[in-house]
Amino acid sequence: MKPSSLSLAFATALSLIALPHASRADVVVMKDGKKYESATVLSETADSVTFKYMLTPRIPDTRTEPKANIAQIIKQRPEELAIVPLRKLVPSEDLLTADKYEGIIQDQLRPFVSQFPGTAEAKEVEAMIATYEAEKAKVTGGQLKMDGQWLTPEVAKRETRNIEAYRLRKSMNSAAAKNEWTQALTEWDKLNDRDDGFVDTEQYVQAVPEAQKILESYKQVLERQLAEQPQLQLRRDSATKGLVEPDLSRTKKAIAEEVAKFKNINDLEKKTRTHWMTIYKYDAKGIQAAAKTVVDELAKIAALDLARLKATNEAITAARRYLGDQNVELAEAAVAKAVEAAGRSSIVSTSITKLKSEITKVKGELGKKRATQRLYGNSGALTGASTETDDRVAKAMEESAKDKADKKAAKDEEKDE
Repeated sequence: MKPSSLSLAFATALSLIALPHASRADVVVMKDGKKYESATVLSETADSVTFKYMLTPRIPDTRTEPKANIAQIIKQRPEELAIVPLRKLVPSEDLLTADKYEGIIQDQLRPFVSQFPGTAEAKEVEAMIATYEAEKAKVTGGQLKMDGQWLTPEVAKRETRNIEAYRLRKSMNSAAAKNEWTQALTEWDKLNDRDDGFVDTEQYVQAVPEAQKILESYKQVLERQLAEQPQLQLRRDSATKGLVEPDLSRTKKAIAEEVAKFKNINDLEKKTRTHWMTIYKYDAKGIQAAAKTVVDELAKIAALDLARLKATNEAITAARRYLGDQNVELAEAAVAKAVEAAGRSSIVSTSITKLKSEITKVKGELGKKRATQRLYGNSGALTGASTETDDRVAKAMEESAKDKADKKAAKDEEKDE
C-alpha cells in the first residue's frame, strides 16, 4: 500500500530535520496541540525525534517523542526568533521619556533592521520605529502617556500627583511580577505614607487591592519557606558532617561568609528602620518576623473603607483640577465634598488641610490681581501680571492711598485755621 500524501509530506518534513544551528530554533507541535517553543532538534531515528526545549524560562530539558505523536516541526528563521522580544515593545510602555524612546530605537529596533534588511520582519520593525518616533515627538512637546492614554501638556501639569502615584503603582506591580516582593512592598510604602505619600489620589485606590494581592502572595512564600526551613537546615548540617578535609573547611567557610553577608545586610536594615527586611532561608526568626509584618499590613488594608476613600479622593482630585484652573469657588466646593465623604477617616486629613492652605493662598493671589485690575483697568491682570508687577502695583496703591490721606489732612488743617 502506498503511503498517503500526508504521510509523504510528514516524512519529507522529518527528513529535513538538521542538526541544531546556533541561529535557528524549531517549534515541535504535538498532535494533542501542545507546542514546544524555541526547541532544538538534536537527533532522529526512524521512529522518534529527540529535541531540547525550555522546561521553564531558565531550565532546559531534553525529550524524545515518537514520530507518531508529532504533528509538525516548524523550522524558524533567525529573524523570526529575533523579532519575538521586539514585538513586546508595542504598544509602548507608559511614562516613557524622550530619552528612553530614543534608547529603544537606537539600541533595539535599528540594529534589527540593519541585521535583517529586506525581510518582512525588518519592515515590521521599521513600522515600530515610526511609531516610536511619533510618540517621542509627542513627549518632547510636553505630552505624556499614562494608562495607555495621551495627556496634553496642560492636563499632565494638573495631574502631577496622580501621575507620580501611577509611576509608583506601576513600579510596585512590575517588581511583584518578577517576585521581587520586598521591592514591590517598598514602593507600596511610598504610596501609602500618610504625610508624604499619595493616599489622596485616585491611583492609590486602585493600588490598594493590588498591594493586598502582593501581600497575600508574599505571605504564601514566607509560609512555605518557614515550613521548609527545618529540613533545609537539617540537610545542610547532614551534608557538612559527611565531608572530609579539605572540602569540610571550604564548605564551613562558604557558609560562614554567607551568614556574615546576610547579617551585615540585616544589621544595616535595622539601623535604617527598613520596613520590609531581607530574609534568609535558614533564618526562621527572620522569616517569622517578615510574615508578621505582612499580616499586620494586610490588617491595615482590610480596615480601609475603599468606597468612602474612592469618593473622597475623587473629590480631592477634582479640587486640585479646579485649583489648577484658578477656579477657587469650585475648588472649595470640591473640598467640602471631600470632607463630607471622608467622615471621621483620618487617612487623608493631612492632604485636605494642605489643600485648604493652597486654596487660601490662591485666593489671596487672585484678590491681589483683582485689586490691580480695578485700579488700572487691566483686563489681563488676572492671568498675565507677574509677581514683580503685582508688587509694584501694590506699592503704587499704598503710595496713592498715602497721598490721598496727606491731602485730606492738609484740607482739615486749612478748615481749622
